[in-house]
Amino acid sequence: MNATKGIDFGLFTMKGPDKKINEDYIEYTSSYLNQNEEAHILIAADGMGGHTFGDIASFYAANYILKWWRTKLIKHDNSERFLEDCQDTIAGIFHVINQKLIDIGKREDHHLGTTLSVLIIVDDQYLICHVGDTRIYRVRKPIAIRLEESDDTIDLEQSKRFVQLTKDHTWARMQVENGALSEREAEKDDKSHLLTQCMGVKGEIDPFVSMDTCSEEEHFILCTDGLYSLFTKEDLHKQFQEGLEREHSLQKIAEHFCNMARDANYHDDVSVLILGRKGR
Repeated sequence: MNATKGIDFGLFTMKGPDKKINEDYIEYTSSYLNQNEEAHILIAADGMGGHTFGDIASFYAANYILKWWRTKLIKHDNSERFLEDCQDTIAGIFHVINQKLIDIGKREDHHLGTTLSVLIIVDDQYLICHVGDTRIYRVRKPIAIRLEESDDTIDLEQSKRFVQLTKDHTWARMQVENGALSEREAEKDDKSHLLTQCMGVKGEIDPFVSMDTCSEEEHFILCTDGLYSLFTKEDLHKQFQEGLEREHSLQKIAEHFCNMARDANYHDDVSVLILGRKGR
């Protein structure tokens, strides 16, 4: 785990109170493509608690991605070509990892299931590839204007300040998309957190892939459901923003999130990884 000069990050993970091992695996690493261009990769994988060897599955998936990443770094010294190559091949690598986990499971007579979320940042662009219900959020700096003849201000893009960039591959999300249930109804259903996609259990996956621009005013948060299932999106955003306003380090904010989970009587593994640019 390393960081280039222009990046700050925080990382914390802990096992659930009643679990023997932590089945989450999170990783951040970075490198220089050339003297001026940085490349960053963030990975979060949540091994399936209902399957044997969930910790092995999450470790295997994350480290296979890191090997793929290193081959791309060696091959390119230009950010545009590097990112194009990553975009063209990352979904295919997800399919390879999925099949390898299935093959290992058959050989060992055990299922090796995991979620897998990958975020790559190069210059002012990011690329996401994702399967499961681990989440990636983007946090934007507030943009406020002062109202005429008043000391009050309004946030121009409040609804866009804390956004989930990934799509949950869950029964609940599927019901909402199909119009069968409202979000509130789906969240309260007993089957709400059942995964419709994960790595290593079934032969077919359909990775969520997204690419967009980002700015130096943004942070990214990766976390497993052991954290976000305990709080609303508004709670997470408020706590994060308060940490920034108090000039806490991203590491301290990551630790604070995990302390929040402890106070909320968490039951699952909890992992969070936060990345942002320095010197804001």
